[in-house]
Amino acid sequence: MLNYTIDKESNTPLYMQIRTNIEDAILKGELRPGDKLPSVTCLAKDIGVTQATVRRALQDLGKAGHTSCHVGRGTFVQDATSAGEEGRAKDIAESKHTRMGKKNTQPSSENSREFAARRLRMGVGKALNDIMSLAEKPGIIHLTRGVPDPGLLPQSFLQEITQETLQNGGNELLEATDPLGRYDLRREIARRFTERGTVVTPEQVLITNGSMQGITLVAQANLGTAHNIICETPCYKGITEIFTAMGQWVETITRDSQGPMPNLPDRLAGDNPFLLYLCPYAHNPMGTSLSHERYSMVVKWAKRTGSLVLADEIFRDLCLGKTPQPSIMQELGAEQSVVVSSLSKSVMTGLRLGWLISSPERVQQLAELKRLMDHSCASFIQGLALNIFKSGHFDAHTKKMQVIYKSRRNTLMKALNRYMPKEITWAEPDGGFSLLLELPQGYSSIAMFLSAIEKGVSILPGPLFDIDHRFVHCFRISYAWANEEQIKEGIELLASAVETFISRPPGDTGLSGVGSYQ
Repeated sequence: MLNYTIDKESNTPLYMQIRTNIEDAILKGELRPGDKLPSVTCLAKDIGVTQATVRRALQDLGKAGHTSCHVGRGTFVQDATSAGEEGRAKDIAESKHTRMGKKNTQPSSENSREFAARRLRMGVGKALNDIMSLAEKPGIIHLTRGVPDPGLLPQSFLQEITQETLQNGGNELLEATDPLGRYDLRREIARRFTERGTVVTPEQVLITNGSMQGITLVAQANLGTAHNIICETPCYKGITEIFTAMGQWVETITRDSQGPMPNLPDRLAGDNPFLLYLCPYAHNPMGTSLSHERYSMVVKWAKRTGSLVLADEIFRDLCLGKTPQPSIMQELGAEQSVVVSSLSKSVMTGLRLGWLISSPERVQQLAELKRLMDHSCASFIQGLALNIFKSGHFDAHTKKMQVIYKSRRNTLMKALNRYMPKEITWAEPDGGFSLLLELPQGYSSIAMFLSAIEKGVSILPGPLFDIDHRFVHCFRISYAWANEEQIKEGIELLASAVETFISRPPGDTGLSGVGSYQ
């Protein structure tokens, strides 16, 4: 075992020190091509750092060609025969001088470019978010809120489930749980998932603080495997921002109403596996679900490339009408898929109770990360969620909401068909509570947002759903918050604004998207 020289008081980041220790060992012959490094867990424990720190060091070593990671086997020192041991020693020595020789070493030009690109992406997104405050003025009809209206819950809902939980609960409500979550809640979620045709066990379920924490844990774990991140676009931009915030570069694959475009196998070919995020059911912002053809395409591609699919099933319980495709885990298996979901869209956002389903090994790995993050979800919140499921509240409420959302969707469709200019196109949503409309090419939804606000109705511009701020001619509307009368009035006002807006020739909107507003 190597002796790692780590100075926690140094200005040099810990992951850099770990990386340099391993590079020195390779240079001195203490580690030779084919040698297996200890697991992330063991290294973190031996060195006295977090697993995330070790993963970052291993990620850099992999990118530099010093090591290679094999899923299920571990991390190995890379075979250097093709480059020659002399060349490798020179590269390692130069790498050490560059990284550790000066206190204020500048990053490489490649890293500088990637960092600058990430800053640009996030900066433009912040500017777009800032203008949305204009929609908060009084009298605006909000067709923007993609969250359930709490007024649709029974008035005594929270009081009833709280009382029932306290009556049925014991000391488990007073104590912190295992990072995996309460076993009885995991068993209930596994049972419900199995009833849909994909057999899973409680050992494959991790309870999270909302689905976003599940995705964050996957992003953290990916620092150790260095899968290339691919997200369908448009999508909820909070997803791509999670990976970006951790220093990972995100590529995108365009989606239409059927799912990721058919060029996915050509775009994402190669020897390295990918991590693909997609929202298969009632997709946000489109509202449509993955078609049978695109479902099969994604499964075949993932199997061929050995890629991991991260499926966000948060809208699965709000699908309307036709039976949706089975979970992608049914075809790919738990080793190649991760499913996340929560009660935020189906019941209430304030509960912040979600779950992640994957292989038992991956769930255990992610539970260790969760233990370092917040230890475990609140026991009482888990008790509330279990009661919501087992008491029948969940099934009764989602059935009621499906009726309400279907009625609102139908009202929205009628209003769009009646009032909206024929130049505007959209696809009828399969569920959830949102859909994407398209202006003619050349017109900006950002400028359209400003025009709609003047009429008294709010929309969400398309660039808010893409990390590179494309889909400028698209915008999202939602029927989650507005009632049917507000929907009718809102669409009539919006159609009037659109008609005036597109009566002028399209202009050069510029990077901001508002160049043709006046």
